[in-house]
Amino acid sequence: MIDEMSSKERFINALNGKETDRVPYGYLWFGAGNNVLRQMDATMDDVYRSASGIAQAQILARKMYHHDNVMAPWGCLLVEAEALGTKIKLKSNGYPVIAEYALNSADEFAGVDPDIINSSERIETIKEAISILKKEIGDEVFIAGSMMSPLMLAHQLIKGDQMYYDLIQNPDSFHSLLDILTHSCILFADCLLESGADGVFVENGGSTADLFSPEMANEFGTYYTKKLYSHVQKNHGYVISHNCAVHAFYDQEMDLKPDALNFAFGDVKSLKNKYGVECEKLHNHKNMGCKQRYCFNDLRNMMNKDICLMGNITPGVFFSDSDKDIKFEVDSCLNNADKNRFILSTGCEIPLNTPLEKMDELWRVINSHWL
Repeated sequence: MIDEMSSKERFINALNGKETDRVPYGYLWFGAGNNVLRQMDATMDDVYRSASGIAQAQILARKMYHHDNVMAPWGCLLVEAEALGTKIKLKSNGYPVIAEYALNSADEFAGVDPDIINSSERIETIKEAISILKKEIGDEVFIAGSMMSPLMLAHQLIKGDQMYYDLIQNPDSFHSLLDILTHSCILFADCLLESGADGVFVENGGSTADLFSPEMANEFGTYYTKKLYSHVQKNHGYVISHNCAVHAFYDQEMDLKPDALNFAFGDVKSLKNKYGVECEKLHNHKNMGCKQRYCFNDLRNMMNKDICLMGNITPGVFFSDSDKDIKFEVDSCLNNADKNRFILSTGCEIPLNTPLEKMDELWRVINSHWL
C-alpha cells in the first residue's frame, strides 16, 4: 500500500477519530535504542545531555523502525526531577538512575521552586532537541514531548517508602508539594509545546491499585493530573496518557479525558470475570496477550468515545524464541482494533537491548497488513 498521508497527518487523524490511510504505528521513548546508538557509534552518556544527540537519535530511530511519531525526552523519566534537584548517575549502556533524591520528605516542599523549570540547563537541552526535531522533520511526523504526572514526579523527588509515609501521615505537606509540582509540570509542558511538540506523552502509571486505593489515587493523583491535561489541551496540545500498570484505574484515566490512552493491560479483574482470560499470566509468563484482545472491547465500552486507544503489543515478545509470537501480537491487535481512534504500539517501552532483527520483523509484520 502506498501511504497517502504523512506520519503526522495519520497520527493526528487517529487522535481525532478521523479516517486514516492505515493505522498509525506509535513509538515510545527510545525503544530498542541500543541499536540506534550503535549506528551512531555513540553511547547513552554521549547523547543524554546533547540536544543534537537526542534529536538525531530519534530521527535515526524513525528511519530504522518506520514509526509515525518521535519523542523526547526518553524513558529515564528523570528530566523534571533532575531540574528540581534530584541527582542522577549516567550509564553508558542504559538509562541513568537516581543517585540522590532532592527531598528527604514532603515537609521540605517550600524548598522546591517550580520556576527553575524555566531556567534549568537540563530543560534547555530538551527544548533545543525538540526545536531541532521540529525544524528537521516537524512537517512529516508527530512530535511528542515526554513528561511525568505530578504524583509520578513526586516519586522521583522523594524515596518511595518516605513518599508513602508522607501520603498517610503527612497529607497536608504532600498536598502542598503536589500543588508546586503541578505548577512545575505545567511549566514543563509549556516548554515542550513552545519548542515545537505537537502534544505530550504523560507517564501516569501511579494511578493503580498496585500502589494506592482508588480514593488515594484520586486525591493525590487524578485531581492534580487533570489540571495538567486540561492546561495542555487548552493550549492546543494533544495529551497521551500512559499507564502500563497491571491494575490501572481506568475509570480515573477516562475522567482525565486525554486524547489517547496508552495501555498494557485492560481491567484484569473484569476480563477474568467476563471472559475467563488470565491477563497477568499471559503477559508475564508467555509475553503475549490474548488473541481476541478482549481488553479493547472492554475499554471501548467503559471509555469516553472521544479517547483514542494506543497499544498494546507486549514488550517482552521481542525476546521470544519464535518470530511467530511477534506476528501473533501484531495480528491480535490489528484484527481487534477500531478502524479509527487506534494507534498500534507497545504497552510500554520496547527494551533498549532489543535485537535489531526483532525490530525488523516487527515492521515486516506491521507492513504486511497494508500491502
